[in-house]
Amino acid sequence: MKVKESQISLALLATLVGLLSAGIITLFRLAYEMPLEHWMPNGSHEGFESLSSETRILLLLGSTALLIAIFSRLQPHQRKVGVAHVLQRIEQHQGYLPRVNILAQFFGSIIALIGGHSIGREGPAVHIGAGTASQFGQWLKTPHHRLRVLTACGVASAISASFNTPMAGVIFAMEVVLLEYSIKGFIPIILASVTGAIVSRAVFGNETAFIVPSLEMGSLLEIPYILLLALICGGLGSLYIASVKFMQRWNVRPIWQTWGLLGVCAALTSVYLPQIMGIGYDSVNSWLQGEIVIGIALVLLFAKLLLSGWASAVGFPGGLIGPSLFMGAAIGAVMGQLSAYLMPEYPINIGFYAMLGMGAMMASVLRAPLAALMALLELTANPNIIMPGMMAIVIASLTVSEIFHLPSIFRIQTNLAVNSDPVRQLLRNTWVGQVMSEDFNTSERLINLASAQLILSNQPSWIYLENDQQLLLSTDLVRFIESHTQNENEEKFNTADPDHLEIDCLLLPADRKMVKSISLMANLQNALDLMQQHHIEWLVVHRDEQFNHVVGIVSREMIEQYYRYQPQTIES
Repeated sequence: MKVKESQISLALLATLVGLLSAGIITLFRLAYEMPLEHWMPNGSHEGFESLSSETRILLLLGSTALLIAIFSRLQPHQRKVGVAHVLQRIEQHQGYLPRVNILAQFFGSIIALIGGHSIGREGPAVHIGAGTASQFGQWLKTPHHRLRVLTACGVASAISASFNTPMAGVIFAMEVVLLEYSIKGFIPIILASVTGAIVSRAVFGNETAFIVPSLEMGSLLEIPYILLLALICGGLGSLYIASVKFMQRWNVRPIWQTWGLLGVCAALTSVYLPQIMGIGYDSVNSWLQGEIVIGIALVLLFAKLLLSGWASAVGFPGGLIGPSLFMGAAIGAVMGQLSAYLMPEYPINIGFYAMLGMGAMMASVLRAPLAALMALLELTANPNIIMPGMMAIVIASLTVSEIFHLPSIFRIQTNLAVNSDPVRQLLRNTWVGQVMSEDFNTSERLINLASAQLILSNQPSWIYLENDQQLLLSTDLVRFIESHTQNENEEKFNTADPDHLEIDCLLLPADRKMVKSISLMANLQNALDLMQQHHIEWLVVHRDEQFNHVVGIVSREMIEQYYRYQPQTIES
């Protein structure tokens, strides 16, 4: 018997999750922006350049020491934070995100951002948003396949609230987190993302994260230059990914060494390059406006690559989406300014190339081309960016994947292989209740003839021997009763009174099936994995994870029949 699920209930849950996640993200942003705006001489939460060198060093070293003191008290598995941690929990734990890690991300990233570390806020926002959604789903005892979707809803709401780009939030959640596109997933994620954008605009206004001027390509003659920019961004993205992979070797050392040295290097760099502190979106906005000094931009580019890559490699509570946008804007602005020297008679918009660099770098590092394209479109509100943006994004992505053969940076951090098997995706998104059968009755091992006839009165196909974890075909019991009722001397009967004859169901000549228990919250992939682990073909389904009440049975054959007759799914 198939159990149908209401998509309306999932849509309502997604809307509520979007509201909760966006609310927490708003608190997160205010928690680090308001103190900085109050303390900074210029009143900006990114105005670290207005501080003295001594103050910048004190901020960086003090925040580093505080973070080391906090995270040293946590177990190694409790220190895992960021987008990579979210991907790992969705891939291997059905979207169950631990509360301790969420709190570590929330407070750790606030301390790091206030301290001026060269990290992004979007990665922490993704973890916090996904964690809020996951905790809410766990509280409601949501089935595994729905919990994955709700966690992705939290991701979409977080991206939408951070950038004020609801469509990019949807695509990021589908392309990076769930690794699939489906109608069932799209609808709730869209609702969550829209809700996140509404909350963000209510608190921070309608402006996006960047101040973007009117941008467009002046002539088709710029196409070769755009392709060159894309190749450079792809190479730079590959360098960034490779550097993170290389610096992950340092994780065998205690965090007071890796994080302490990172803090010292950041403090020394801030003396000469104060622009490297914080998210760096003030520098990005300057480059978008065409204000660029090539030498400083290049030095900032490689300093950001080193410091943010180092932070990502050693599990520092910061993000890498913002740094990738910073680096893309830097190289794009440099390319735009160089064109003014190489072709002074042909005016090129520096901000246009800075924006293309941002999209190309984001796509190459995250391996999320569609999310990067949607971000370009929503940030610029200009359809003229689509065609050159597509060229830059595709070439940069191909450079990373086909020339340097590197996965996304999140896969480097988690060491997870991308599994795009459509059958596996279908099974993970299907509730075990969708295919389970209720054609069974529960019985004890020892029963009398009257009890056996009562059990068979409902004509079940199977009889579940609960204490012995076995399934018995009802036809075998019927056959036994028919052949032995008249034989009062049968050894399996303890008395000649037919109403009180005792039958041992484990001694019947029958084809019994060994079973294990699974929760109704599980998905079909969980069921297959459990069968594979115990080398069995059948499971009994319990209403909850305490295995108190049996509600159905499911077999490998039922699952195989289900996915064989499903329409083709859309692969990511």
